[in-house]
Amino acid sequence: MLADGTCVSAETVRRLACDCGVVRMTENANGTVLSVGRKTRSIPAPIKRALLRRDACCQFPGCSNHLYVEGHHIEHWASGGETALHNLLGLCSFHHRFVHEYGYRVELDERQRAHFFDPRGRETLDVPERVEAPNLGWSAIREANTHLGITTTTGACDWDGETVDYGAVIDDLVRVDGLQ
Repeated sequence: MLADGTCVSAETVRRLACDCGVVRMTENANGTVLSVGRKTRSIPAPIKRALLRRDACCQFPGCSNHLYVEGHHIEHWASGGETALHNLLGLCSFHHRFVHEYGYRVELDERQRAHFFDPRGRETLDVPERVEAPNLGWSAIREANTHLGITTTTGACDWDGETVDYGAVIDDLVRVDGLQ
């Protein structure tokens, strides 16, 4: 339960607690504090740096996200897991939820490679790269418009700061319209 009384699931708390400082407090049914534990440590900075170097991106199969990578305890510290590199795995915040809230589990093989299993126990395999349809995207747009000669200065204003000569402007507009 959060300080404002909002209830959160146990799995959400476990996910949030993977890389934070936590003080466990036990209360009875009336809200009386029975015990206050010592602070459990978050992942220390040197281990976090080593983790981010080793796991440059999310380790969930098919994910190449390198932003918002969080440290995940493979064996959770609440279950006795160490905050050590061999017990940590880099997961983006999106896939971290899969492990804690959506029933996925992760196991290490004898070579310390992570294997993910869905809630039914089936191994989650790499997702192939997304196929890009040809002739779409910025490269296609640039290619289709090369004949226009658009450059970085195409839309630049040529005005030098002088006052506008409206008579010359009207004369040019009349000339362009072929009225003169």
